[in-house]
Formats: sequence, structure tokens, C-alpha cells
Amino acid sequence: MSEFEQGYWGRFSGCIRWADAEAVAERVAASEGPWYAASPEAGGEAAVAELSPEAAAERLRERLAEMRRLKRGDYCNLVFVDDPADPGLIKAFHPKRAGDACRVGGDPIPPWDVLSRVPIEPAVFAPSEAPAQKQGLWKRVLRIGS
Repeated sequence: MSEFEQGYWGRFSGCIRWADAEAVAERVAASEGPWYAASPEAGGEAAVAELSPEAAAERLRERLAEMRRLKRGDYCNLVFVDDPADPGLIKAFHPKRAGDACRVGGDPIPPWDVLSRVPIEPAVFAPSEAPAQKQGLWKRVLRIGS
């Protein structure tokens, strides 16, 4: 598994409040570059852009502004970062396409945007090629036999 893939499927902390996500953007701007950006919703064909730290921070700020426009309230809940103190990989989910926590089975919902300090591999975003198996509700929920 590549460094990007390990990070992408690794552990993340959620930015619960808007101020948390804005602080991450400030840390991105103050970091050393380059940063890489992609929109995983495009799947394995997602274009990857190399950005300066300030351009990466601005991209994150633009996503935050759009999220705030679409999602009312004090809580962000849509931005996840591998290390809030020293961000290396950030996932941002679109408020209208983030799905819900009760989703069972199938491919994970792709982030709206990914920012990474290591080069992004778009193949990680491709949907699985495994055929969907028809299972009963309890088997899917409990993951019996998997």
C-alpha cells in the first residue's frame, strides 16, 4: 500500500466547529509545500493539481465558504484531517452529498475534495469492481461471514 493510500484509509479527526476547520486552513497556509488536490467524486479519473500552501489553504477556505452557505449551524462536521496540529491529508465532504452515518455496504461515499502533502493517486478513488451481493439486512448490519 502506498503512502497516499495508507493516509487516505487511515485515521482522521473531525473538525467539529467551523473555527477548527479554519484553523486547519491557517496551518496549511503556514506549511511547506507542495500540496496536492483532487476531487474524488470523479472516481479513478480525478485530476490532480499541485498547489502552493497558500493556494491549498485558499481552496480549503473556498470549500468551507460553500459548506457554510449550504449548512446552517455552529457545527462543521464535514472536514476531516489526519493531524489537526500538523495537517498532511484533509478530506472535505459536500453537505448535500455526504450521505449519512447509517449507510451499510457498498463503496464509501467519496469526499468532495482531498488535499494532501504527498502525491495523490486517483486510482484510490475508483469504485470497487466487486459485484454487489444481495444480503439480508441483519447480515449487512452485522457483517456476518465477511
